[in-house]
Amino acid sequence: MWEEITYLAYYLHWSFGELADLDHHSRTRVITEVGRVNEQLNAGDSPPARSDPT
Repeated sequence: MWEEITYLAYYLHWSFGELADLDHHSRTRVITEVGRVNEQLNAGDSPPARSDPT
């Protein structure tokens, strides 16, 4: 859990409480999306305006 919270706090600048309140599924979903956006930015692509909420 600490690794997940640290990763998200670094990229999103959310508080510990906000991140700790997320359930595991939600936290891993946000991690996946942050990682995807970072990969696109590192490849020189523009991230999508919004992702599919499912």
